[in-house]
Amino acid sequence: PRPGFPQVVSLDLMTAAAAREAAIKPVITTAQGHTLTLIPAGEYTMGASRREQGRRSNEVLRQVKISERFYLGTAEITNAQFREFRAEHNSGEFTGFNLNEDDQPVARVTWTEAVLFCNWLSQKDGLTPVYERQEKEDTWVPIRPLPNGYRLPTEAEWAWAARLAKRDDGIKYPWGNELPPPDRSGNYGDVSAAEILPTTLVTYNDSFTVSAPTGSFPASAVGLMDIGGNVAEWMQDYYAVSPTSADEVTVDPLGPRSGRYHAIRGASWKSATISQLRLTFRDYSGGTREDVGFRLARNLE
Repeated sequence: PRPGFPQVVSLDLMTAAAAREAAIKPVITTAQGHTLTLIPAGEYTMGASRREQGRRSNEVLRQVKISERFYLGTAEITNAQFREFRAEHNSGEFTGFNLNEDDQPVARVTWTEAVLFCNWLSQKDGLTPVYERQEKEDTWVPIRPLPNGYRLPTEAEWAWAARLAKRDDGIKYPWGNELPPPDRSGNYGDVSAAEILPTTLVTYNDSFTVSAPTGSFPASAVGLMDIGGNVAEWMQDYYAVSPTSADEVTVDPLGPRSGRYHAIRGASWKSATISQLRLTFRDYSGGTREDVGFRLARNLE
């Protein structure tokens, strides 16, 4: 400051909460160049009514609250990305059709291989791995509370992001509420796969006999590609059938602490029935499948 030269210093101060909010990125990118988008928090009814056509007995209704925003991969992990972790991996083929191209979603991976990939990528990005080994059961389990590393989405997170996030009303199928799917809306069991699948959508053609390159179809309302179709996806949870509770709201459920199988969500390139195509459809496995892969999730903090 000098006499005769007046100066004005103007500052706009932020609260700690506002500064934290301003620092939150709507999209983050992994060391592999894979993008994850921010999913809002919310409360919703998980499962399907008994009156819904195609509903299965494991889709019980329950109230769920996602208390914090979280990140979810915009696309499924590809063969090329997974081979950076495990170079020898081969997704193979199905009735002579290749599943192993670099840009196709990885398939024939166990749940354990998926979470070990998550741990590997967390370390690569300087984050805390989410999964630890339990020597007694010879298995891997998520650390509770969940660290900030990459992980598989929980069933509750996946269902919220797929059906209701940024929507006024939940949708039944990945594309909306009516069959058949609109033209080029996703990769399902269509007429191009009629020679290799027992059941197909006879009026729909997505032009891919088996899995398509990830991101071949339009994104959902929250920016997720192939959230239904292409490959079904491993969830973090052990598979279980939860009891119905009309009054209790479950906050951020992580599923059982132990079990024999892990949950799978979403339709795949083999799916063609009303039951399988619905976003409330639940499946499980303890091994590998030619139509099951995974996508990443991560806590906001």
